[in-house]
This record gives sequence, structure tokens and C-alpha cells, in this order.
Amino acid sequence: MQRSPTAASHNTFTIRGELKQITVLFADVFGSTELIEALDPEEADRRLAPCIETMKEAVHRFDGTVVKIQGDGVMALFGAPNPQEDHAVRACCAALAMQAAFRALPAEAPPVRVGIHSGEVLARVIANDFSNEFDATGLTVHIANRLQNLAPPGGIALSSATLRGARQFVSVESLGTQPIRGLSAPLEIFLLTGLRRGPNSQRFSNEIGRSEFVGRDTEMAVLERGLERADEGDGCAVGLVADAGIGKSRLCFEFTERCRARGIRVLEGLALAHSRATPFEPVIDVMKALFEMTPDDEPERAREKIITVLQSLGVDLGADLALLFDFLGVADPATKLSRADPVVRRERLNGLFRRLIRTAGATTPAVILLEDLHFLDSGSESLLEVLAESLPGTRILLVVNFRPGYAAAWMHGDHYDQVSLAPLRRGAADQLAAQLLGDDESVAPLLSLMADRARGNPLFIEELVRKFEESGDLVGERGVYRLRRSPDMRLVPDTVQAIIGARIDGQPEAEKSILQTAAVIGREFALPVLARLVGGLASQLGNVMHRLASAGLVYEAGAGGDDLYAFRHPMVQDVAYHSLLSEKRRNLHAAVAAELEKTLPDPNGAQAGFIAYHWEEAGNPLQAASYSMKAGTWHGTRDAAQALQAWKRAHRLLSGLSLQGQQRYPLLMASGQIVNLAWREGLTAVDIEPYYTEALTIARELGDMRAITLLTAAYGRVLAASGSAEDYVATVDDVLATVDDSVRNASLRVVLTAILCHALRLSGSLSRALEANDRALARVKDIDDIDQQTLGFSIAIWINGMRAQILAMMGRFDEARPLLDALIAADETTVDVLHRLLAHATQCDIAWALGDLELLDFHSKQALQLAERSGNPYLLVYGKGYAGLAQAIRGAHSDATTTLSDALAYARRRNAGLENEARLLADLAHVQLRAGLVDRARDTAEEAAAVARRRGAKVWLAYSEWLIGGPASASFNSLVEATGAELLRRLSHPRA
Repeated sequence: MQRSPTAASHNTFTIRGELKQITVLFADVFGSTELIEALDPEEADRRLAPCIETMKEAVHRFDGTVVKIQGDGVMALFGAPNPQEDHAVRACCAALAMQAAFRALPAEAPPVRVGIHSGEVLARVIANDFSNEFDATGLTVHIANRLQNLAPPGGIALSSATLRGARQFVSVESLGTQPIRGLSAPLEIFLLTGLRRGPNSQRFSNEIGRSEFVGRDTEMAVLERGLERADEGDGCAVGLVADAGIGKSRLCFEFTERCRARGIRVLEGLALAHSRATPFEPVIDVMKALFEMTPDDEPERAREKIITVLQSLGVDLGADLALLFDFLGVADPATKLSRADPVVRRERLNGLFRRLIRTAGATTPAVILLEDLHFLDSGSESLLEVLAESLPGTRILLVVNFRPGYAAAWMHGDHYDQVSLAPLRRGAADQLAAQLLGDDESVAPLLSLMADRARGNPLFIEELVRKFEESGDLVGERGVYRLRRSPDMRLVPDTVQAIIGARIDGQPEAEKSILQTAAVIGREFALPVLARLVGGLASQLGNVMHRLASAGLVYEAGAGGDDLYAFRHPMVQDVAYHSLLSEKRRNLHAAVAAELEKTLPDPNGAQAGFIAYHWEEAGNPLQAASYSMKAGTWHGTRDAAQALQAWKRAHRLLSGLSLQGQQRYPLLMASGQIVNLAWREGLTAVDIEPYYTEALTIARELGDMRAITLLTAAYGRVLAASGSAEDYVATVDDVLATVDDSVRNASLRVVLTAILCHALRLSGSLSRALEANDRALARVKDIDDIDQQTLGFSIAIWINGMRAQILAMMGRFDEARPLLDALIAADETTVDVLHRLLAHATQCDIAWALGDLELLDFHSKQALQLAERSGNPYLLVYGKGYAGLAQAIRGAHSDATTTLSDALAYARRRNAGLENEARLLADLAHVQLRAGLVDRARDTAEEAAAVARRRGAKVWLAYSEWLIGGPASASFNSLVEATGAELLRRLSHPRA
């Protein structure tokens, strides 16, 4: 069947539409053209009508929706408009039912061929002159249609996407990779050969590389207590309740495996979402297990097994034996079962079932496991109630599991215990993720990202790993992956999307609309903002939020009366968000941004980045860039990493616009701030050179001397970390020479003088550095607020911190200490973490020179704590380095070697704090020398000297020369004399 597009007209329009993950099925009669070639239209319709009805009946049996009937075939949808988390399985079941029904048609009936594909579609209701019709469009529909044409006569072709969603329940054969018209790359196609029905224990047992079972000791203990009680003759039931993916089935598998290992019999039944199409199946599974029947048993063999088991139990069913055979689908054709009223038949079945349970459980302990009761058909529910009521006095433990919201009348009393499974705790979730990913260093950053994304749901963790592998982000195999590229953490695996999408689609229209709007606002959302966005639904908001919370989709995140809600799981937000059409999403984002501008106490502060995100998603890059710049400015004195990201976002947005003349100033500012923040976040001169060049070009075009000055100074600072300190000094000197002494440049000259002080200190020109510091300190009040904001921290604090560092290195400890104490004692809002840490670090050097081990220990620990708390790579290099120094002076040479080596490797790996690389190497050489590893120490010291020369760092070159040639070395003493680094002389002559 070829699906032709519907012609558009002014009488056809879309009422509403959403993006959905569903499964599309196309089926047609193979060879229909030849079949009806010689027939008139009326006769042709009569010949094809039974085929079409057979197709429709199979689709409807599994709750699918036929949306098109055209000539010789149908197009059907599973998952929309009826929400179904197992839409891929249902489509496969319908196709197999269709195939079987066609075989039962008269011999001359032609075969059916079916194509099935799962993916995203635009699902919508189309109104025309006659009716409203549900429809789906998109690439997924095209692929399903092409698969039908590629299916062999009488065969069912499905895609790998459908197979992923149904893999636990179907058997397939690969048809190889085949080109699909309209697609650039071929697809692997599979031939559906049948269904695989079996308990979850089979799935877990056959799973290759099954993940580690973690974090369920408490719940396992409840099951063990239930088993002990049943073993004592007091049969009981335990119910396990949890959301999809939390691990109900895995817990049941691990428990029943323990039971089997002890020789305890386990009878299993599993309800499926499409079980209602085949009533009693879960209970039939349990009874077949009781009678040890297998799928391969012929009816006669099955009847023999049933009779053998009944005889062993001493049970004579009499006339009910034929009823049992019929119920289990192995009726004896020679025995005619009398027709009975359905109520009478049900009562006979209940009595038969009750008798079997009581007899089978009278002497031997057993476990009956029934899973996913929320999918149970009414007939099975009735028999389950009989089973539960029959437990007392038997040695049977009934274990059931189900999702929140399911309840049954028998679930109460002394013989029932219920356990709610919570998501895995962070440690257990990380353990599971680590076991799936492996221990390669590259995958370590994924652990925290997956923890936030999966929120302790084991299924979601496993499916995320699978998704990352399929997307090419991970290479290798389970347990030994390597990260190839950073994954998009917003992706939702197909299986997870099906589960969540069905839950959302199952909500009434008002709840669903409000949930989608909330998803646009963010992970957390305030009710007053949401109320202004949902229009006429605002009056229902309180009740709707209560129902959504009861459904486990959102929860109240604020304290009482805060009206703050959040999504229960981040993937719930993502699925709700991505179901919206792009135009509606853009309009909602614009409305949210405008609302936040009006309602936030300080829209230009901490939440500016949030507003920027909404303006960008609304398709307004200029507004988004403006708020990104505000976010960058606000974070500049608080969090360098977030500030850098905000400025990079602003740069990306502005780069996409056609800006001329003064309009380019924001782009200059964004590039300049990226250069300015680079040193704190481990970016190298090579990384930021394009930003520097771009900003410098714009600044020259605009004749902006301040921009040229600050930009070049910032670039010089990056040179110090990843290039040469001497080049840094030269760069700042050149810029200072171009700035006159006019009043309008007073602030600029102070800033540049402070920057020159920094460059001179790093180069080892301590006397000149102190002179520059004196000049900057004398004029610090001339610094404008705009220049303070440009550098991102207090320049006065910086100048004082550098002064203390210079004085300490020159051996003038009494002058340095008061400055350091003041920095450490100051309020955290006054002195940022960088300068606080460096003050502790300088105290470490003074303590080292004085031989004060207690003081060194104290300040090194403080420095490391500050670094670890900040998570800043630059600060971590310094924190780890001084921790290693303290270990060395305590005589813990092995620990010190490890710490310093790790700090060095981390600095190089993250390109952070590399102006300190020569110092770290020299400290490491010093430890090795103290440990008696003379040759190794000399090699490390020579490497330190080479780095110091390359970086133009004369102080650390002097330190290295002392370690190479000893304190009497001419080169060491010459360098100390030239730099004024008397602290090194104190260290090399501890008695002086």
C-alpha cells in the first residue's frame, strides 16, 4: 500500500498537535493488484474487505488505532492517541496476530506483509468538512511505509528502533542492512518470527553481563522474613511497590534465585501491558509452572503431566479436570465440556484454584511470584484474590510487585506486608554506573552527570549507558567503555521515554497542558509564574498540582506556603517539554522570560542566565546575549567557571548576528571577558588567541584605549600561565607606555601597574615588583568601578595579596604576616576564595622557612580545604601542591611524592596553574632528595630548571639550581642575588 499525501485545502486544518514517540504499522495485501485487476470496484471491495477487517481486528485487539484505510491496506498507530509504554511490543503482537489470521483465511486469500518502525512523529487531530481525524506525520511514518514494501510476502519487517523497544518479547532474524528511499544511510532490517513469553527470571538469567545487584539489603530482609513465616506454615504475601525502573523485578529475581539455591520451588507469572488481550495469562503461567509444562509440550503430553502432578498431590478433580485442561489450553478433543453460565464457570475455576493452592502448599514450601499487577486483567485479578485468601495455613509465600496507584481489596490484614522501593542511594547508584561504564579515567566525569540524570533509577542508569553507546559517545563494551565525546545529557532513551510518555499522556488534558507549560519554565517552577502562563486553567491550578503530585510527576519543593514545585524526575520534565511543538515552545519561552523580567527581585543578578536561556529558546538572540552578559558580570566576582560560560554563551549568540560599528561593542566585551577569565579556568594562550585577536581588532576599530589596555593585560596574564613570564612583563610594559598620565586614564594606569606587579613577581624581579606594588597601592582609590568589574575581583585585595607574597619571598616575614592575617580573617564576601587560599599558601612558605611544622600543617590544610570546596582547577593545583609540601616537611616522603606527582599531573591535564609547574617539580625534587633518591632528585630538578627557563621564572630556577648544585652553587647564589628571593636562602641555610 502506497500512502499518498492528503491534499491541503482551506477546509482542512490542524486542531492540535504534539510530538510523540510511538510505533507506526503499515500492512497491505501482497499482490492485490493482480487479485482485483479484472474485477469491478464493487467486487474488488468485496474481495478485499475480509482482509481489511482482519487487519483492523488485529490492531484493535492490542489497542492500536487504525488511522488510514486505503485500498488494500491500513496504517495503524500504537502509543497514540492511546498512551502505551509498550507500543513497540503491541505493534509486534498485532502484526503476528494479523499474520496468523491471514493464514486462517480461505486458501486463495493472498498473504499480508507488514512494516513496523518506532520513533518521533507529529501527532495531531485534523478537521475537515466531514470529521475530525487523528493523524501522524514525519520521517517515522515514511520509514514504516518503506519497511512494509521491503517485507517479504507474508512477512513482518521491523526496524532496530522497534526491536529496541520490544527486544525482551520478540524473536527476529536479521534481513541485513538495506537502503531506504529518502534516507542518506541504510538501515538494518529484521524479520519478526514470533513472540517470546517467559518470566522475568529467564530474561535476567540469559542477560549477558548482568549488572551488579546493589543497595537492596533492607527490602531483601523483608522478603526473607516473609519466607521464614511461610516456611513455618503461616502463608503470607509481600507486595513491592515502586515506579518503573526502580528495580522491583531485579529484586524479585535475586530473591527467587536464593530460594531456588535452597531447593524452594518458585512459580512465576508476569502481567504485560497488553495482557488484557489474552486474559488469565499470568495465572496460567503460574499453573503451568506448577504442572511443569513447557511451551514445547503437545496437548497430550501436557495433560499427562497435569495428571501426574495431581496424583502426587493426592487430588482428584473429577469433572473439574476437563475444566482445568480447557483453562490451560490443552483440552482433550474427545471430551466435550458442557456449556455453563459464565458466573458458574468462574465459581468452579475459583474453587478449583483454591483447592490446588491449599493442597500444593500444605507440606512443601514454595514461592509464587506475580509481577506487574498494574497490568493485570480482571480475570487474573479475581483468581489472585482467591490465591491471597487461600494463603493462611499453607507454606506458600506470595510475592507481588506493582507501580504506585494499584490497589486490591486483599492487600491488608495480618498476612500482607508491603514495601515501597525508593531510588538507589547515591553510593549504590554510582557503584552500578561505575560497574557498567568501567574504570577508564575518561568515563569518570559521567558518574556525577548520570547521578543527576537518572536519580537513582537502575533502569534509567542502564538505558543511559546503552544510549551513549548507540550514539557513539562511548566506545568499547559493557564494563570497559572509553568516553569518545561528551554525551548530550538531555537525551532520553527510547525505553524510558515510552514509560514516561505514557504516564504523561494518561493525564487529563488540563493536567497535561499545565505540566507541559511548567516544563518550559524549568526543573523547578513557582506557581504564581505558572498561573500567569496557563490562562483560563489558572483557577484549577491548585487541584491540578495536587493530582500531578499524587501521580508522582511533581512534588512541592518549597517550604510551606512557598508555592514552589519541581519535577519528580528530570526526564519527566524533558519528555513533557519535547512533546510541545516548536512554535508553542518558543512562545512559552518568550512569555516566561517576560514574566521573569517583571517578577524576579533582581533579574540582572543571579537569575540573569536563566532569563538568557529563555530568550534564546524563544528565538531572541539579542535579548539572550544581553542577559548572558549580565550573568557573566554578576558571576565574575563569585564563580569564574560560571562567568566564563555566560560570556561564551553571549559570544556565541552575538557572533550569529550582523553587527556593525558600535553595535560590535558587546562582542568586544564578551571576547575580552573570555580572555580575562581564561587563566582562572585553565585555558591556554592558544585556546584564547582567537578571542584576543577578535577583541583587539574591534577595540582598535572603535578606538577604545581602555579595552585595548585591559584586553592585552589579560592576555599577558595567560601568557604567564602557559607561555613566558618575561613575555608577560614585556606585553604590559608596552601597553603602559601607550597610556598617558591624564586624569581620564588614572584608573587605567593603576590597574596596569598592579598587573605589571604581578608579571614582575612571576618573572622573579621582586624588587621591581615591590616598586610597582608601592605605586599601585598609593593610587588604589583611583580605580573606577568599571575596571573592578572588568577584572572580576577586587583589585585592592589583589594588590595587598601580591604585596604579602613578594615580601614573604624576599624574607621580610614580619611585614608580610599582618597582610596575610588580614586577608584570612576578612569576611568571605570581601576576600574571594582565590586570595584567601593564596594567603594561606604564603603562610605555608613562611612557616617552612621558619621550620614551624605546626603552622605549616594548619595553613596547608586550610588551603586544600578551600581548593576542594571550590572545585576550581587552578586552586586545586595550589591546594594539592602545598599539601604535598607539608607532607614532605613532616617526613612523609612517600605520601608527599604521590601528592605532588598528582598535583603536577592534574595541572598539566587541566592546563591549570601552570605558572606554578616549575615550583611543583622543584618541590618534588626536594622530597626525593630528602628521601635519599639523589639521582632521581637531580633529574626532576633539571626538568624543573628547564621549565623555569622556558617560563622566565627566575625564582623557581634558583630553587632548582640549589637542588642541583647545593646551597653553595654559584648559579643559585647569583639568582638569589638577582631576584631578591631571600626565602630560598633561608631554606638552603636552615641555621642562618
